[in-house]
Amino acid sequence: MIIDLHKTVIRKKLQGFYAAILFTLAIILILLTNIYENDIAGIDRYEFSIILASVYILMNIFNFLRDYNYIFYSDEKEKLILRYFSMNIFISKKSSIEIARSEFSGYSTRKSLLGLREQLFLYQKTKKGLARYPGVSITGLSGEEKQKLFGSLERLGRKLQ
Repeated sequence: MIIDLHKTVIRKKLQGFYAAILFTLAIILILLTNIYENDIAGIDRYEFSIILASVYILMNIFNFLRDYNYIFYSDEKEKLILRYFSMNIFISKKSSIEIARSEFSGYSTRKSLLGLREQLFLYQKTKKGLARYPGVSITGLSGEEKQKLFGSLERLGRKLQ
């Protein structure tokens, strides 16, 4: 089975691009035209522009904290392959995990930041015991994609606590 979040990455990038354009145009229209001429509820056009900019910044902080990752997962050959990289603009490290099917021991998940971020941890049998790979954010996966991923991992190993 192969899971590739290529379409999700494109959709998230386009959403960010459209949001930036929309908020920028709204602020420009409010400040440079007479659309928002009178105070509404005691808020003038400058204060409203600051509120809009704050909402945009908070949306970006929210997405940064969720840590969406591009994920490619394959279990079709002799190795389990998980390639991923963060979609945050400040993190550009690309990583890959490759585990032979015979050495795969299991997986675990953990939610953090009040359930906003979910991470997947893979485990491999080694001569010294059980090794855990660093967590991979699976927040960007849809419910169906998560079910497919977990089903595939359970066929190869077991869910660890």
